[in-house]
Amino acid sequence: MSRKTKYYTQEQRKAARRKQRTQRSLEPGAKEARRKENRKAYAKRKVIVIPEPSEVVRALSSMEISEDSLYEHLYVHHSITPGPLKLSGTTLTDADFQNMMGHPPYPSHITGLSSFEKDWPKISAAFHGYATRSFVSEQAQWIDEAVARDRAALSSELTKSCRNLVEEWEQFGVDVREHADHLPTEFIAFQNRLWTSRRLMWLAEDLRCLVEGTEALFVALRARLSHFK
Repeated sequence: MSRKTKYYTQEQRKAARRKQRTQRSLEPGAKEARRKENRKAYAKRKVIVIPEPSEVVRALSSMEISEDSLYEHLYVHHSITPGPLKLSGTTLTDADFQNMMGHPPYPSHITGLSSFEKDWPKISAAFHGYATRSFVSEQAQWIDEAVARDRAALSSELTKSCRNLVEEWEQFGVDVREHADHLPTEFIAFQNRLWTSRRLMWLAEDLRCLVEGTEALFVALRARLSHFK
């Protein structure tokens, strides 16, 4: 049986530890293993900053189409199935709804409709449905790509997305004010601001879940998607 090495002085012990660390660092894969340990340690130490949505964002995010709305069926249909929206003066397709996402200008054959104000409840419901369907598709793809990322990478990406959305939300506010004299553009920009408010609330919730861990985040993300299906 081998006997445990005895160190008679503190300096001998320190020298032995240095020698052991040097030997371990020369082993195959030692550097990569150390980097991996450092990344894990950094991810645990890094503080996740959870944004606090403003009262305006909270208020706008709650402005959903009510269940007793006359056009709830249009929202449900377009949130699940691609398809045209037939109006008295024109027919809107997914390409039209895609062009309504984002900032002005919007398609002239929509904003120039003589019946726009009368048809807006239908357009709004279908547009909301399209936005929901697009969001579900994008989120499902993102989950598949992000599931292998670590906590630090997810925190960085979600935080960046939140900053970008805040900028978008503020710009939509500018769009609404600048086009107050043109009702179609104002209405479409305002709907975009509502949708961005919802996404900001969801992102804040995602970061809160990530504080508990990556598993908690993906459970919450999948639960949200199942709500829309």
